[in-house]
Amino acid sequence: MNCGRRISLVVALVVSALLAAQAASARNPGLEKLEALHALKMGGAGGNGMVTHNFRLLGHNDLGLTDVNGDVWVHGNFAYVGTWAIPCGGTGVRIVDVSDLRHPELIGTLAGREGTDAEDMVVRRVSTPSFSGDLMAVGIQRCSEEPEFDEQEFGLELWNVTDPFDPEKLGEFAVGHGGGGVHELDLFQRGGRVYALLAHPFGEWFDPSGEGDFFIVDVTNPRLPVQVAEWGAGGAGYSPGPFWGQGSFGAMFGHSARASADGMKAYVSYWDLGVLTFDISDPANPVLLTRTTYEPWEDGDAHSMTPYKGKHKRFILQNDEDFDPTTPADIRYGDKQHGIGPESAGSTPLWLEPGHQVAAPVVMAASQGCEVADYPAATAGKIAVVYTPFPFFDPSGDEPLCLQAEQEAAAEAAGAAAVVHDFVAENTSPQWFDFDEVGIPVLFTDQETAEGIVAAGWATLKARKPSWGYLRVYNARTGKQVAKFDGAPNVHKLPVPPGEWSIHNTEVMGDRAYSSWYSNGIVALDLKPLNRRHPGDPRMVGQFVPPPSGEDLPFFGMWGVVIREDGVVFGSDLGSGLWIVKPKGKAAP
Repeated sequence: MNCGRRISLVVALVVSALLAAQAASARNPGLEKLEALHALKMGGAGGNGMVTHNFRLLGHNDLGLTDVNGDVWVHGNFAYVGTWAIPCGGTGVRIVDVSDLRHPELIGTLAGREGTDAEDMVVRRVSTPSFSGDLMAVGIQRCSEEPEFDEQEFGLELWNVTDPFDPEKLGEFAVGHGGGGVHELDLFQRGGRVYALLAHPFGEWFDPSGEGDFFIVDVTNPRLPVQVAEWGAGGAGYSPGPFWGQGSFGAMFGHSARASADGMKAYVSYWDLGVLTFDISDPANPVLLTRTTYEPWEDGDAHSMTPYKGKHKRFILQNDEDFDPTTPADIRYGDKQHGIGPESAGSTPLWLEPGHQVAAPVVMAASQGCEVADYPAATAGKIAVVYTPFPFFDPSGDEPLCLQAEQEAAAEAAGAAAVVHDFVAENTSPQWFDFDEVGIPVLFTDQETAEGIVAAGWATLKARKPSWGYLRVYNARTGKQVAKFDGAPNVHKLPVPPGEWSIHNTEVMGDRAYSSWYSNGIVALDLKPLNRRHPGDPRMVGQFVPPPSGEDLPFFGMWGVVIREDGVVFGSDLGSGLWIVKPKGKAAP
């Protein structure tokens, strides 16, 4: 993606987030920032050719190369592939006949709606007095910024796909009123009731309903779905605002929801709050049992999960979707004092500095450092601290006099070796909200650390090992991390090769896991090391990367993955469509 396009995306985000902070905006600012991160990092070549290590390619359908593809689901002899928010074509879900795996055929669409995307869907065979057959739950989100959609509602649609050649819409349930919608979801039957678990990212903060990000909806009668419970991190006392968290995209929001096999637990991936496990034995009263956690200096970003029942323990396989390969830096000053500093997406990575660090005297800019004249004459070669108020949802705070990018440009012009933002906000973690490319490292930190390095007069900004998002393994009972897999190609690489190297989804069959890993395609993992008394890290045993498409696609990378009962794996690539592969050798389940 070219520089101008990257900047325009983020500028659009800033305008939306700052100018509409105290009002319901046409688009959800939280989702816009998430989409900006996606769009910023996607594009370019991820490899030179097809990789089929312990996989056999069976079939492919490019789905017409008209939309950016979302998740994939397979039910019987039919695959369903969603669409992403860009380019917001309103196509809905594509239906693919995969009865002939070598020649999958696109046969139709469903849930198409102007101004929306349909990223995620689930199909289950259900049987109740109200409905018996194959029921699809699909998440509908607003993606258009046109004001004509401001009064519409977005959320869950329910479809009868018993005959995929003739799908029938049964009902719908709104979670977004003017914006937002359902991002990821699950569907399950327990006894005589059928429930949908819904994730509505940032809905608690930006939807006028004021309800949470996690919903439980009774869809036993899919023509008349009924909400039975909702939950939000703010209401539960975990977060004072939508962008409270850690790392370069600090936030706590419901991204994904998944039910346990028996339907008695719900796993809600809540970004920097981790994966939350709820007891839903009483669906009207979900009880939080435990959550996964991070070290304070890690990026967070719990995107989704899958459960794994090992020989001795139950585990949560957690996918951290992190598009920023930098890791929050260690800020050292004074008498062995330390702070944490996430980096800007547009600055020179601290990891690329000599010794992976900048050690220098510290100066403080006057006012908010918007002009070169605000910096001391002796700024050259020093670390410049700039006061950066961010009164998001806080009208009592100081107003910013300029954009963060303008502060950074002025500091660089004054000769600073690095910039540290003294980020002051009541309900937002230190992080970037706009940027331009700048040739020096830029960090964001809390006021205590910023004032500490100014008082000390000297600081060392020390980079930590870079990392894209990878697979973390947690003890399901305690929420403590016990293992990880971060050995896929380029996960810790900086400078970054062309491509996107974060994990996205993982599914399990037996002792094998299959992860959709953007430019790394589909990665097969052996989970048997987790069955030791002291769990070991999973091992990579196979990889499938699609061949270059030959098309000038704006986005690419493996987004979704699903395993059919016969062990065939289906993957949805953002740009090139549906891929069907068979694991073999050590990658076979």
